[in-house]
Amino acid sequence: MVTHFSVPTLYYDGSFIDVLWDNHDNAMRWFENYLAWKVGRQEEWKVDPRCLQGRMTSTNWGTWLVSYLTNSRLPHHFAERGTVESNVRLCFRVHELQELHRKWMDDGIRVSAIYDGPGETRYFDVWATTEGIRLTLQEDSSLQHDELLPSWVRVGVSNLQASVEWYKQYMGMSVVRDDINQGYVLMSLKLNHREEDSLWIIEQLSGEAYKGKVDGQVQPICWIKDREDFFTYHQYLLGSGIETSEVGGYVTGGMVSFHFYDLDGNRFNISSM
Repeated sequence: MVTHFSVPTLYYDGSFIDVLWDNHDNAMRWFENYLAWKVGRQEEWKVDPRCLQGRMTSTNWGTWLVSYLTNSRLPHHFAERGTVESNVRLCFRVHELQELHRKWMDDGIRVSAIYDGPGETRYFDVWATTEGIRLTLQEDSSLQHDELLPSWVRVGVSNLQASVEWYKQYMGMSVVRDDINQGYVLMSLKLNHREEDSLWIIEQLSGEAYKGKVDGQVQPICWIKDREDFFTYHQYLLGSGIETSEVGGYVTGGMVSFHFYDLDGNRFNISSM
């Protein structure tokens, strides 16, 4: 166990959505049609020099659609398909949750039932595009009827108290509101490029929920501003016995990334330049 180390400040920096190469344009059209997301910019950029080809599309709220072709499994940039769902949910707020749910059902889009969830509000899950990429919609009656805005990231855990302490120690998260008796704790990290915090709901999983390592297609990213701190943090996690990937990307100069797993196998992505 490595001791006497100060975890660098992690800044939430949006999410990668891992999209199949041949579905990249169709996936972006889905997000344009159903979430009113816009193309920010498009790049033929390889996330790792070992890629044969790469594509990235920037869209709303720091979200990137990412596709790549490779002859080998990359150390960091990959996602599993056709397995169990991740217990990490990327949430977006809407005003008319019931209306949107009904409309998408009528359009033949796969959605869950509406359910009560943490934060004393209602949610439903939607499986976006033909790939079935899961996102979560959350009710917020304070919004305008046509708005869709980002919310918190929900992370399901098997031992709420132990996980809260783990996130404090290994990610530097702070407790915003302790509703542990209601089955969740609201925590925060800094938000990149903004003078505010990102919010994370750590919630107690039910007894029958799957607990284990999952590499989902939706991958929230935390940013470390100092490159040297990035590599030191990577070694700290490894030395602390936390399952951590090799560093991927441009190790000799350029964007670098790795991921690690919490006590329940929830995946967290870390990047720097």
